[in-house]
Parts: sequence; structure tokens; C-alpha cells
Amino acid sequence: MKPARKKPSRTGEPKPRPFPQPDDVSAQQQKQRDKEFATHKTHILANLQTNACDLSPKGSVDVKCTPVMNLLNTHRDYVTTSSCSGRIALFHNITRSEVCWTDNKTATPKPRMKRGDNAALGWVFVKHGMLHPIEMAQVVRFLCGAATTPEDVALDAAQMEKHAAHVASVSGGANSHGTTSSSPPAGMYDGEVEGVLVEAQASGDEAAPLPVPTCGTVSIKMEPFVMHVECRTMEAAKLLLSAAVSDSGYRNSGVVPPGKKIMCGIRSAAGLGLEVPVVLHGVNHVASQRGYVWALLGLANEKMEANDKKIRLLEKSVAARVLPA
Repeated sequence: MKPARKKPSRTGEPKPRPFPQPDDVSAQQQKQRDKEFATHKTHILANLQTNACDLSPKGSVDVKCTPVMNLLNTHRDYVTTSSCSGRIALFHNITRSEVCWTDNKTATPKPRMKRGDNAALGWVFVKHGMLHPIEMAQVVRFLCGAATTPEDVALDAAQMEKHAAHVASVSGGANSHGTTSSSPPAGMYDGEVEGVLVEAQASGDEAAPLPVPTCGTVSIKMEPFVMHVECRTMEAAKLLLSAAVSDSGYRNSGVVPPGKKIMCGIRSAAGLGLEVPVVLHGVNHVASQRGYVWALLGLANEKMEANDKKIRLLEKSVAARVLPA
């Protein structure tokens, strides 16, 4: 017969630890997140006053972003971390695989603006707004040269007149009737103009205009509005997302799942942007396509006009949906 087993002594046994309740964990995490959010928001708002951490080519906040930014940054649940109101640009890039040599063993002038790879010029021309006719003519002249034939002179004159009429209609309509969701917003032709081309023309050296790069790619671009917002809670992020997607049509917006930070990215739907290479591997494919360049710039302006309307709609949506909360 087997001897009876002795029951193990309970003395000295560790007592079972109570399993933490989900509500307690959530409250603790939110308390820590609130503290980190408040610290980060204070830091960001302080830097906004001096543009201390602005890494954009222009080095400052876009004026057209400030109404939405002010609404969000004065709310306890939000702080904007980055933004761009949209821009029309000529951008020059050289890939690492391209070998670029000229008689002077240099492909292009040294870069004078950010985001150009290697010896690229980067932002040749950039404006955060619609292009005035004179600005469109600057780009056409850079890519296609001066108008030397009667046909080119007539084309430039017709295009200048066409786009000047649109500027006048927009300015007159905005001043007379105000701005609605379907009308062009006032000031949409306003915006900072920068770039290597602008610097070269400002120098007044007409004898040596900036040449079209003989290496790399030059593209005409229209990049739409984008904004990133840090949110204090997931509920606040969902509310902002509804204002962006459902009310304003920013279909590519989304919320990053909460980790240390809850981020809401506000982006336009596909189709509002534009990127057309006009110089490929140093070959200028639009040198004799003056009408095509005018058409591309006109299309970029149309997209920027739609972009500006959506920014105004977003401002109204945020004010209506987010601020009352």
C-alpha cells in the first residue's frame, strides 16, 4: 500500500497578484499620454513662434495653413506637427545612377535650395498658390526659351490674356460676392515664390540666364495640401478624421494606431496632385512644345484652385465639428 501523500505546506507561498482591470490600465496610460502630449504641444507651439524646427524649403509656415492651424492649436486635444498648403513647382533631381559631365565636368550649378540630390538644383521654381500669368511666362521661357517667332509671340500673348482674365474674374467675384464653398477663395493667387530660377532672374543678369539642366529630371509638379496633427485621445482623432474625410473630402486621411503618440494625417484624394517630367536624363522634351507647357501650367492652376477651396472647406468643418466638442 502506497503511503498517503502529504499536502504541501502553504506557509511561504506567494499570494496570487490581482489581475489589473482594463479600465485601470487605460486610465493610467491616458494619464501618462496626457502628460507627454502637453509637454510636446508646449514645445511645438514655442517653436512655431520662431520657426525653429521648420525643415521646409521656405523655412516658415504657409500662410494658407494658419487658419486651420489656429483652430486646432487653440484646442486642448490637438497640436499640428507639420503642414503644407500645396505648391506648384519645377523640381530638378539627379539619381545616384546618373553620370553627369559637361565640358567643365559639372552637370549643373551648385544647388541653392534644399532637397536636390547630388548636384541637382532641387526646387527650381516653387509657389504656394496659383501662378500669376507673369509667373507662368517665367516657367515657359525657362523651358522653351524666349518667343522668337510670330506664332510663339502670339501664343504667349493669348495665354497671358486668358489667364489675366481669370485673375480679374476671381478677384472681382471674391470682392463682390464673398467666398462660398463653390466660389474661388480670395487670395488664392497669393503665395511665396522661391527657387533657383527666381534668384537668377532677381540678380538681373539677362546675359546669362539660368540654363535648363543637361542632366537628371525636371518635373512640373502640383503637390496638394497635407497636414499632420497630434491628438490627445483616440476619440479626438476620430472626430478630426470625420471632419477631414466625411465633411471635407480628404479621402486619403487616416489615424496612426496609438503608441506613444496618436497622429492624424489629413491628405487629399488621389487626382488632385500632378507630376509631369519635362526633362528626362538631361533631354528637354518640351523645348519646342510651348503650347503644351502653357497647358500643363494651366492644369496645375486648376488643381491648385480646387486645393484652396478644400482648405477653406476643411477650416469650416473643423470649426463646426471639432470646436464645439
